[in-house]
Amino acid sequence: MRSTVIFLLLLFLATLLLAQGPDYKLPIKVGEFQQQVHRPFTTEQGLPHNHVSQISKDMQGRSLAKTKAGWAVFENNTWKSLSEEEVNLPRQTQLNPKQLRTLQKQVGIELQIRDVAQNKNEFAVATDAGLYIGNSNSWEMALTRQNDIRWAPVDVRAVVFDAKDELWFAAHQGVGHRISKDEWQLFTGQEGLPYNDFTCIAAGPKCVWFGTTNGAIRYQDGEWTFRQGRRWLLDNHVLDLTIDANGDAWIATSQGVSCIANTPMTLAQKAVFFESELEKYHRRTRFGYINPARLTVPGDKSTATPKYTDNDGHWIGTYLAAVSLAYAVTNDPQYKAHAHKAFKALTFLSEVTQGGSHQPPEGFFARVIMPTSGPDPNPDFDLNYDIRRHKADTLWKIIQPRWPIDKTGEWYWKNDSSADELDGHFLGYGAYFDHVCETEAEKDAVRKAVRRTSDHILNNGYNLVDYDGTPTRWGRFSPDDMNRNSAWVVERGLRCNSVLNYLLVTWHITGDDKYRKEYLKLALDEGYAINGMTQPRDIVGAGTEGSHDDKMAFMNYYHLLRYETDPKLLNMYQWAIHRHWEVEQYEKSPWANFIYAACCMGKKRTDQWRTTDLTPPESSLRDAIDTLKRYPLDLLNWPMSNAHRIDMVPLKPHLGHDPGTAGYRVDGYVFPIDERHVIRWGYDPYKLTGNGDGKSLQEGIHYLFAYYVGLAHGLIQE
Repeated sequence: MRSTVIFLLLLFLATLLLAQGPDYKLPIKVGEFQQQVHRPFTTEQGLPHNHVSQISKDMQGRSLAKTKAGWAVFENNTWKSLSEEEVNLPRQTQLNPKQLRTLQKQVGIELQIRDVAQNKNEFAVATDAGLYIGNSNSWEMALTRQNDIRWAPVDVRAVVFDAKDELWFAAHQGVGHRISKDEWQLFTGQEGLPYNDFTCIAAGPKCVWFGTTNGAIRYQDGEWTFRQGRRWLLDNHVLDLTIDANGDAWIATSQGVSCIANTPMTLAQKAVFFESELEKYHRRTRFGYINPARLTVPGDKSTATPKYTDNDGHWIGTYLAAVSLAYAVTNDPQYKAHAHKAFKALTFLSEVTQGGSHQPPEGFFARVIMPTSGPDPNPDFDLNYDIRRHKADTLWKIIQPRWPIDKTGEWYWKNDSSADELDGHFLGYGAYFDHVCETEAEKDAVRKAVRRTSDHILNNGYNLVDYDGTPTRWGRFSPDDMNRNSAWVVERGLRCNSVLNYLLVTWHITGDDKYRKEYLKLALDEGYAINGMTQPRDIVGAGTEGSHDDKMAFMNYYHLLRYETDPKLLNMYQWAIHRHWEVEQYEKSPWANFIYAACCMGKKRTDQWRTTDLTPPESSLRDAIDTLKRYPLDLLNWPMSNAHRIDMVPLKPHLGHDPGTAGYRVDGYVFPIDERHVIRWGYDPYKLTGNGDGKSLQEGIHYLFAYYVGLAHGLIQE
């Protein structure tokens, strides 16, 4: 009897352990949200002068700006000059002579008054010596307190009463918020306040904005938002600000007026916006490769021209995956058409290398192509270029020319191809085959493409071999390199998972057991699966430098964990992605969080120590959603810095960054994507400062792929 009870108890516990599904409801519904956009105004939009010292709302609710050349009013989306007589501003709150005398007498020193706010009969006065609250007859210095924290504020810069008649002040010590007579909230960097060198303050219907000498700050719904750099401000030194009835912030600077406006938007509408931007600015050659664009005039996208990078295959492959998932979700024929075109562009990279005077083994692909009708790229990549690179990297391959001409004479193609290109290729091939291909002809075209590439790797000793008969710099996957060459120790796990992914995808698409046999040989006999399990990359903690490798690793996880069914191998891959994601989660990346969820939702992994629930917490999906919402519409490379923030924790040097160049918020997570220079998955989100000239426009593929992964796998719903 006792043994039966124990058996039933163990069976019950095992059932609980194997129960699948999260403890939250999927998909998470994402409705309309407020997308912030920057609308800059200068003399080109009618301001009399760019130096704006004051901005206010007049009695009709219009924005008025005081410039060095006089006043202007904003009407019909432009500024018009006003005479002094036409200016009709609400009366500015000031102390009358009696109030001022009473205050000075009571304090006993001469005060420098910075700001005054009034709510009914109560006045709050910001001064160099403190915050004073009172009326015409008596005053008290505010001694603020929150639990055990007490302030006697000094150097108070600004005060305001908000829409709830609650008092706010800004001082060098931080921000204070009076909820009731003796109840305060006090904010410093430890509570998320981004900066504390204040210049002004203004309250809106649902928020309070603060101007500083290096950026603008909003507090709304318990969250701090920081706006700095040309993406958001014409100049970082805020001279004045006001908030309109919509909650839009109008900010005066020495370079003009910045309006940070709230625009209702959905994630789907944002996807349509980025898809439109791709077609307008980022398509290159008749094949439609997608590249960043270069502007001749900062901020003027009408001057944009797409420019090649080393990564035609990586990005067109990622785009192929995105539109394939989009087609799976929407059944919209335009996405199917986009996918067919992207597939042709991707396969052409393997075709263009064949038949010319510098022919590599079949299956070798070009990094990028350029028309021979344009400038010859070879002078920029001559022997001296190779020698310089070889001095910095002794594994660098010296090969000339780096841009051979194809057999038709129409194209230059760049050689020395790499694994990161293939990561994009196979991400796209798998998604395209699974979600778009319907006819056998379409499927056979994909089978031919993956065979061609995988056969090249297998026929050349697990390497990408160039036209000179030797492996490329970043195209080595052989057991001798992965297991017996110390030069590859850092990237060993990544490279092993990459080649396993290529072979697994090829087997999945072709059904040819030849590829499964080679895959299992590498995975088990040569230890590649364990290499990837113990070392996806040289990760020593959150913030480890190498974000590009992190992105590629998750691209490979996406198919590895969903196509593999062998329990032993799947157990290894689950360990790898779980360990990797535990570090990546602090970046709040939809790329990593959604791929992880797509691979591990409802899964459990058991080893000799424990059974681990791999299902991601709901918070990680909401982090990803928040990042998609915050993803800025302006993808220009404007300069931006978080190095001066007081809510920043510097990263330790052992993580691979130079001291003082990288950090994160006090809550342990990276700064939100709309508050940092980096807006691409694969670029370092811990980097504090980004230089730029406003002339490089990034493409929105990063948003699109992450968004459609979330939709296709039932994680989010509009």
